[in-house]
Amino acid sequence: MADPTQPAASERRASPNEIGWEENIIIRTMKGDLDKLAGVVLKEEKPKASPTPAPITPISKETEYKAPQAPVLTPMPKVEKIPSQSTIGPPILVVPPKIIPKPLYKATPVWIKLGIIGLAVILTALSGLYGYWKIFIQSKLPATVSPVATTTTPISPIVSTATTTAPIKFFNKLPNKSITIDLPSKTSTALIQTLKSEAKIKESRASIKQIKITYQGKPLTAEEFFNLMPIFAPKNFLSNYENEFAFAYFSQKEGARPILILKIKDQELAQNQMADWEKTTLANDISSLFLSDSKLPKTLPSFKSYLFIGQPVRYLNISMPFASLNYAVYNNFLIFTVSSAGMFVILQDLTGQSVSQNYLENLKASINEFVK
Repeated sequence: MADPTQPAASERRASPNEIGWEENIIIRTMKGDLDKLAGVVLKEEKPKASPTPAPITPISKETEYKAPQAPVLTPMPKVEKIPSQSTIGPPILVVPPKIIPKPLYKATPVWIKLGIIGLAVILTALSGLYGYWKIFIQSKLPATVSPVATTTTPISPIVSTATTTAPIKFFNKLPNKSITIDLPSKTSTALIQTLKSEAKIKESRASIKQIKITYQGKPLTAEEFFNLMPIFAPKNFLSNYENEFAFAYFSQKEGARPILILKIKDQELAQNQMADWEKTTLANDISSLFLSDSKLPKTLPSFKSYLFIGQPVRYLNISMPFASLNYAVYNNFLIFTVSSAGMFVILQDLTGQSVSQNYLENLKASINEFVK
């Protein structure tokens, strides 16, 4: 029977030492370790503090009775499982959008704007002026054709280049005057009438006036001139002469007297041609140079020679007052004159020699002796 003085086992309180031992008990299980290895974080809850026990009246050790106590277990903390990466898939890197700041444009200075506007106005004005000049002025300018003698030198069977040759120099210090006549039509009548009209114009005495003849701005060739005069040269005669020629007037008291100069290619051939021509019909074939409507007599004397400044001249008197047919070959020139005085002036210019007036008077006085 129990002692009434001893408290019951149920009423017995634990000593402070026993309480502390109970609070420091840590329970580890294999499941907790596995959760830590698997990445599960345990959220531990702190145990609530036990109320402070009331002071116990000490009793004698003899009355103490240690009854067996059942172990007090600390409640298991709640475990919250955090889903592992294997259950939610690979981690996704989320990059926030990068905000690019917009550039701040500076306002264009006013003087630059004004400069651009001014330049545009100037360009517009210049283009307008060019268009006006192109349409209304240039289109109305007359087309001029300048006579240029060209020869073509083949370089290869396909390509050829044109080279311009210098004009032939027929005089040294002459002529005293030079004019150009453009024919209204390419006919004998137009040429002869034009030359006769020009011969009526008075010029200073003993002067040389060169007449350059063109048609539509292009100079006549020697062959074209012979055909339009007309002068009847022997066959293949002109093949020994250049295309260029010189036609001039010698002014004397009785009027203008024509002069014709050709450039020779082969001097010896030219002398032989003239020697053969004068023996046949030279005077009649070239009579158009006299610019006269009267015809030469059917029977004419033979040509005679005289020397002027050492140069031989072939001479023929005809039935025209103060006119005669003269020709001479000097260097590479064939000279025809319709008066002896004209031949004197031309040879002095080409040779560069001059004679006295007394020499000329004596020569003129003795010309009749040359043709006897």
